[in-house]
Amino acid sequence: MRSKELQSIVAQSNNYAYDSLVHVGIERFAQYRQAIEISKELLNQFNIVIPEPTVNYLARKFVAYFQIVHEESTGLLRSAMRKRGGYILHIDGTCDKGSRVLLVCVDSLSGQVLNSRKISSENHEEVLEILKDIRKNWGRPIAVVHDLRKAFFSAVGKAFPGVPQFACHFHFVADVGNGILSPQQSKLRNLFRSTKVRPKLRELVRSLKRFAVSKNGEKHIVNSILNQCSRKKLQKNCSPDMIKGAVHALAIWILAYTRDGEGYGFPFDMPYLNFYKRILKVHEALNEMHKTVTDKNKGPFSPLFKLRNILDKVVVGEDAPEFLQIVNDIKRDMKIFKQLRTAMRICPKGGKKRRNDEGAPQTLSEKRHRTILKKLRTSLKKQASKNKKKKRACDIVIKHLDKYWKYLYGHSIKKGSRKTVVPRTNNFLEGIFGVVTRQCRRLHGRGHIGRDLETMPASMPLILNLNNSSYCETVYGGREPEMIAKRFSQVNPKLATNLMKTWRGDNVTLKLSGKIEKLENLPEQVVSFLSVASKKMNLEE
Repeated sequence: MRSKELQSIVAQSNNYAYDSLVHVGIERFAQYRQAIEISKELLNQFNIVIPEPTVNYLARKFVAYFQIVHEESTGLLRSAMRKRGGYILHIDGTCDKGSRVLLVCVDSLSGQVLNSRKISSENHEEVLEILKDIRKNWGRPIAVVHDLRKAFFSAVGKAFPGVPQFACHFHFVADVGNGILSPQQSKLRNLFRSTKVRPKLRELVRSLKRFAVSKNGEKHIVNSILNQCSRKKLQKNCSPDMIKGAVHALAIWILAYTRDGEGYGFPFDMPYLNFYKRILKVHEALNEMHKTVTDKNKGPFSPLFKLRNILDKVVVGEDAPEFLQIVNDIKRDMKIFKQLRTAMRICPKGGKKRRNDEGAPQTLSEKRHRTILKKLRTSLKKQASKNKKKKRACDIVIKHLDKYWKYLYGHSIKKGSRKTVVPRTNNFLEGIFGVVTRQCRRLHGRGHIGRDLETMPASMPLILNLNNSSYCETVYGGREPEMIAKRFSQVNPKLATNLMKTWRGDNVTLKLSGKIEKLENLPEQVVSFLSVASKKMNLEE
């Protein structure tokens, strides 16, 4: 006979209770703590000895239990979904450095992750297979939002015929901006590299570093001259060392050109254009100052002349005309790009939310939105016909508008008396990928997460539902660890064990050892074997 009470505390043949399993899982995936940190905490606070490898094992086991409970609770979650009026499906994938694609499906109405799976690539067949499972488990969505991949449009159309599809406005505008501005951005970057302005500025900064520190060693020495209106107060700071510190500040300020961006990333932010603008501004200021420099005081100002000589290459040197031409081309095309941003009401100037910016909060009617886009298209057609230099940029915008026209408006959907507004971007899902990336980097310390994406269980993003109070209430009866542990105890332990076995098989990657990879005669040896095998097979026949 086996105690039922004991079964609710610890699974048969297991050494660690459900509450320990849940504690490790929450610390690992909700608090982003490393195995060594969790192991030390368990020892110090609870006097429980769990080695690091076991902590890692329990963390993966937590994911297995969480996935099983999620799948077993589909009926409850779907019932709650119906009461909310349905769901809006967002789909997107992420990968890094040769890893498979982690495709995640999310409901933006509830903020819940519905499904997560690894696929070889975002192709029609594999995406369609996942969407068929979504339809089977969750029914038809109110609408589907995704990026501009052709496979998404075709797979969604087949899995959910008649369901409205929307292209993410952020991805749409960013794709257009890349097409318009990438060539000039590359030209400007390459020109800066050929002139070696940045390395020379960094070298100047290093040479003046010791003059940049204030006496107390806490702030940059330039702080003592900023916002000083009085000429007498400024004269107190006049010294050769102070001049060198000021030049250091100017060079550092130029190199901080990325500060001028608004956090949206390229093509919304143009870092190399900002670099050019800062160089121009400092050069103009130095031109005015040089009028006051005479032969008598030229010595102390030698770092200033060195800075100006570096900047001259960009402003008045032999490459200056090319710099100016590229910058003028960028500014011209940016005006076209700005017209699109304004019409799409996305990533506004001065926005504070970076990639989480959903654009203008007011929802336009389908008719109004369509009218705005038509006006933009007509205006761009006229500009392209009048100015040949604008034609390329205008044509790119028009081409994208024509291609994705029916997926760009109509976000206000009415069914009966219920009105639902579909989000215009996939930013919520992008935020989930951001959390996964931060978690991987915190746990393993690697900049690139390709290896982590490849080895992690595909259902990992489901864990983010722990942060959703509605989800936890529906599935676990609350967010408390003891409620989660109680629900885990109702799962057949064999299901979790078998699921983890499938993960191990899925993650097996066969590689040659380094010793074998270095063999120069490997082809000959392999072919020799194949030749022998071929003769033997012929004899057997």
